[in-house]
Amino acid sequence: MWLVSALVAGILFTASSLLTRHILKGNKDSWAFSFYYSAVGALISMPFALNSLQIPNTISPWLLMLFVGFLIMAQNFLNFKSANFIPASVTGTISKFRLVWVFILGLLLAQEAFNWNKLIGICFTIIAGFVLLYKQNGVPDRVGIMYAFSSTFFYAFIIVMYQYLFQSFNSQSLTLFIFVFPALINLILMPNRFARIGGLFKAFKIPLIIACACGGLGNLAMNYALAQGNSTSTLVIIESFLIITLVLEGLFTKEKGNLFRKVIATLLAVAGALVIRLT
Repeated sequence: MWLVSALVAGILFTASSLLTRHILKGNKDSWAFSFYYSAVGALISMPFALNSLQIPNTISPWLLMLFVGFLIMAQNFLNFKSANFIPASVTGTISKFRLVWVFILGLLLAQEAFNWNKLIGICFTIIAGFVLLYKQNGVPDRVGIMYAFSSTFFYAFIIVMYQYLFQSFNSQSLTLFIFVFPALINLILMPNRFARIGGLFKAFKIPLIIACACGGLGNLAMNYALAQGNSTSTLVIIESFLIITLVLEGLFTKEKGNLFRKVIATLLAVAGALVIRLT
């Protein structure tokens, strides 16, 4: 069953990334989209969380969850902002840098043992980034890559915080609250919030809801597969869907520029992710 869940997660994440690019291409409102992504994800995950709710009865885990909510809000905003400028496959390739930071933080904070295979995978990932940046003369592309790259820093710290949150929340409850808190924070902090939220919905409606729903369901499917005890294989399958994203974006969003460079970077990024995950 884990294999079906992993494949479903990969398909859903691919659909979500392509629809996100379709919606946000051309500097659309990525902050309003970030709100929808978290809000729809919260609604989808709520029934699963309420069925086996596990929450702490002390204030410290909730404060940590609030802090993580801010980190997730920032990570989502930067990641979705990159979709204003660059294709889904490029965003996905750059996102693999999160594995680099998780590896480094593991060495520094968790005192994990050094592993040469992981270092090789990291080298593949870094080379993929250089391939994308090489002779990159378009200002929008460079801006988009910087947004995507910045989001990977926040992701790494979020993963570190998850280790502490899992001591107080089960996976279903954690999935719910990592959507709820960013949605509320977005709603509070976003300037001119109701006009922006309403404007984005009016412009896209069904694609917007489908994109966000795919993201929420993808997280649930991934967490279910991970809970079956096949974490490495699950993540490898999901990482490999980046190649499918590259193929589909040429058909779906008609973005075929710099195709050779994107193919090389995508293959390097996936190879790096697989080496890291299989270690």
